[in-house]
Amino acid sequence: MVWIPATVIWLAPLLGAAEDWSGEWVTDLGRMQLEQKGGSVEGTYGDGGRVEGDARGDELKVRWTNGGQSGSAKLELAGGGGSFSGEWTGAGGGGKWRGWRKDPDAESAPTADFSGTWVSSLGNLVLEQNGRSVEGTWGNEGWASIEGEVTGRRMQMRWKRIQWSGDAWFEMTAEGGRFFGLTDETPPVKWLGLRVAEFVPDAAPKAGEIVSGLSENHIFYFLRAPDGWRKGKKADAVVLLHGSNWTTKGMVWVTAQNWPELAKECFIIGIQGQDWADWSDADDLRHNYTYVNWMGRSTYQGYPNTDRESPYLVKQVIEELTEECNLERIFLGGHSQGGFLSYILYMHHPELFAGVFPIAGGLVIQAEPDVFEDEKLLAAQRATPLAIVHGTEDQLVPFSTGEYIHERFLASGFPMLRFFAPDLGHGYDFLPVGEAVAWLSALSTDDSKELALFAQDAADEDRWRDVGAALARAEAIRAQPKLKAVMKKLDAAAAKDAERFQELIAKDADGSWIDEFLDWRDQFEFAPAAAGTMKAFYRLRDEHDEPAEKLIGEARAAFQRGNREVGWASYEKVVREYYAARRYRNVKKWLADR
Repeated sequence: MVWIPATVIWLAPLLGAAEDWSGEWVTDLGRMQLEQKGGSVEGTYGDGGRVEGDARGDELKVRWTNGGQSGSAKLELAGGGGSFSGEWTGAGGGGKWRGWRKDPDAESAPTADFSGTWVSSLGNLVLEQNGRSVEGTWGNEGWASIEGEVTGRRMQMRWKRIQWSGDAWFEMTAEGGRFFGLTDETPPVKWLGLRVAEFVPDAAPKAGEIVSGLSENHIFYFLRAPDGWRKGKKADAVVLLHGSNWTTKGMVWVTAQNWPELAKECFIIGIQGQDWADWSDADDLRHNYTYVNWMGRSTYQGYPNTDRESPYLVKQVIEELTEECNLERIFLGGHSQGGFLSYILYMHHPELFAGVFPIAGGLVIQAEPDVFEDEKLLAAQRATPLAIVHGTEDQLVPFSTGEYIHERFLASGFPMLRFFAPDLGHGYDFLPVGEAVAWLSALSTDDSKELALFAQDAADEDRWRDVGAALARAEAIRAQPKLKAVMKKLDAAAAKDAERFQELIAKDADGSWIDEFLDWRDQFEFAPAAAGTMKAFYRLRDEHDEPAEKLIGEARAAFQRGNREVGWASYEKVVREYYAARRYRNVKKWLADR
């Protein structure tokens, strides 16, 4: 027997022959072409990137460079040498790096079937295959198409989108659950896809269960019918929108578990964004919404071909499910990125909703209250309850964002408005979703008795703005007689200071009264006894708004130039001289937080 040192046994795998990495790869970072000599590997990737390194066994360690940046990566072969996975790192961070090797024998394999629904890095696909011929649509806009021919596991195809067209190829992996490919552009664009058979058109609702659906515009959604629901029965719905790189699948489940009263009475619907995060796999798909360039019904001008971003697509899904599931009141809630989108949908399509509850989100420019002019739209916005939910301990989207938004809507005269601000962080699971929906439900009811009870409870707790909101709803459903008693209570509470503030506004000697007045306004703006006081304030506000906005613009320009002293001085002038302006409180807080 020959004795072999343990150290030699331990080193033996490292001394084995390196696997061959040569060939054309489709990777997370674009097309990659590698050549290997012995254990040395070098090649190109993406748009101008280069790699070089050493292969040992099935592991490859490389140094990458691209556009003046550099870093390292550690990759490992899998799938019998047909794919790799690993991580790259650099000065700016790091991430996954996966790749699939183009198989020279793919065309000689048995003819693959590309039929079905696929999620892809360039939009969802629905394909039909007849023999070797494939036709289908891709993306969610409704105008992109594919025509191709399959040879073995390879499909050569022609794609069209609006006025653009081109060629591309797909190769299906041996197990049939994934494809990878490249377009013919310069540089080529990766095209990755996963087969997702569980998302089906016209998904049949099931009481107490979550089903996966595919809308007419190719958006994925999760649908849970109420406990005990039967086909044809009308019900309300809670529609949920997810955060960035996230999913509504868990949100639907958590909502049903945490707030069983909603699960009993409402459909719970989660609508996915149309942009797949292509690092996520079929068992945990993650998505994103788009809306930055979408201007909708605002006074801003839109950009060509952006009218079908997420606000339009989500609206279509809601309208489709409303008809298919016989939905009545719809309560829309979005978390984080979905919160941003919720504000947009609220401001552009309030007529769709009985109430909206954005959670831990922000307000983009096309959803600000002052970028709309259509009188009918303005009235619908203010007739739809808005519950803002934002945790005071939120470290991802700061609580100050929620405070800013709340003040913007207060200053813009939205009567049905409430701010839920628990001492919690960013996570959806623990925020007061059930409480917010209950508040929205009370202010969108057609039951005058239910509305009167809500108003009385609000008066008992000195929530006078909620009483004013209930009065606004009572007027809409002609239920004012039921609220006469509570209206008297509201007027009595408002009248205590209404005359004093009206005199101070009329004198306008200085702004010493403004903070106390705004606290009063927050509660009593819509009380009948406050009408004269508010009319006087609105006149003063109209005088202050224009010069205040000019100063705010000058301050921003100064900050952009790096002249902070001038910027802060402009803000100070707003607070000192134009205290009745709509954004007075916002500016004052910016000064306090500097």
